[in-house]
Amino acid sequence: MKILILGQTPPPYGGQAINIEKMIGVLDRHQFNYRLIRMNFSDDISDMGRFSLKKTFRLLIILLQLLRQLIMYRPDIVYYPPAGPLRTPIFRDMILLFPIRLFRFKIVFHFHAGGISETYKNFNQLIQFVYRFVYCKADYSICLSEQGKKDPEFLQSKKIWVIPSGVEDIGYIDVEKKQEPFIVLFAGLCSETKGILDFIEIIRSAKKSNPNIHGKIIGKIFSSKEATLIKAAVSEGLTSYEGIQTGEAKNAHFRTAHAFLFPSFFDSENFPTVIIEAFSAGLPVVGSRWRGIADQVVNNHNGFLHELHDIQGMTTSILDLSKKDAMYRQLAANARRDFETMYTMGIFEESIVTAFKSFK
Repeated sequence: MKILILGQTPPPYGGQAINIEKMIGVLDRHQFNYRLIRMNFSDDISDMGRFSLKKTFRLLIILLQLLRQLIMYRPDIVYYPPAGPLRTPIFRDMILLFPIRLFRFKIVFHFHAGGISETYKNFNQLIQFVYRFVYCKADYSICLSEQGKKDPEFLQSKKIWVIPSGVEDIGYIDVEKKQEPFIVLFAGLCSETKGILDFIEIIRSAKKSNPNIHGKIIGKIFSSKEATLIKAAVSEGLTSYEGIQTGEAKNAHFRTAHAFLFPSFFDSENFPTVIIEAFSAGLPVVGSRWRGIADQVVNNHNGFLHELHDIQGMTTSILDLSKKDAMYRQLAANARRDFETMYTMGIFEESIVTAFKSFK
């Protein structure tokens, strides 16, 4: 079977690009016959979802590469990761998917981003027609969780697979070996919608009741607004900012933290890889009830879920984790066990191979 893959791979190091790279590694190890067209629209993670002339030029190049592969390679199936709810990526999808659907190539969608099903009603009739033509009734769809099935179900995919992302084992440090203070970690794009401003407010509120709590932030800062507020929080002694971290340096921050706080309401959020990384390190997670996060974090099992912007509720959860030792140990152990039973690279690899072998 010949597979044509259109997808982002690093750089930049966003969750979708990293996970597609992992999938390609699985296909390599199992000797699948595929070709890759790299959708390298963005040079930086903060550019993702934004319009630029450079991206328009790259779109033209990718479209020409796609047409060539459709004519010369004649794939049996085309792999494509649909956009989230932002208009610019949706219009990009329409351009690239149009020839694939026009010439009736079989297609598998992989929904790394979430929320595309929420946008249909906002378009005029002409755009809705194109939307239905390119997105609806895909032969196969892969989503990351039960919550994530909302998008492929709305688009009437013929067969849906649920395959959670997998991560390498970061390594678990026993709670008793961790040093004070009680470190609450944030990792990812440091943007308002990813929850970084709420993170700062929660740490500020929690620190008033327990001065031993300290925030730690790793990731790229999205804009000057977030940069100003993070700098102020560092000066105030609420948190440290460690910049962009990758590989073992990033893993070390996870291993030495005590809890993970992720109050995201990001437009395209789906099934955040950073939460799985937190589970790998045995970190209880305090998160927002937003899309796939609700499939990852289970109240009083591996962390706590709260409504969007519930600063007081999340503060209470962080304080409970810092003060109630028995509860903390149980949640930490459950988080690590969930990683071992659902999110290892071995489990991910087996699921991807099974799915791709079923495509006909």
